[in-house]
Amino acid sequence: MKYLFRTKKLGWDEEREGVWFDSEMYTREEAEAQFVPYEGRTYDGYPYTGYEFEGEKLYSYDYIGEFESVDDMPKNDDEYVDYLLNRRRGGSE
Repeated sequence: MKYLFRTKKLGWDEEREGVWFDSEMYTREEAEAQFVPYEGRTYDGYPYTGYEFEGEKLYSYDYIGEFESVDDMPKNDDEYVDYLLNRRRGGSE
């Protein structure tokens, strides 16, 4: 089983990426703790909380769910939206 998180990288292009953790090695909480919060400021001086993961600064992350394998995970925005809609309707993951 794998835990999947969807991250949004810092920057103007709003790049997104999936990050997964093996559930045999991590609990969900241990996996989530890998996203270390930090306090930053925008170019205009507004404060924000970002996250750092493996040396990369992220704007945000979201827990998507637990999947049998990497092959079962959503691979792009369209599959992600389909997954969310199916989950909301009570469908299987």
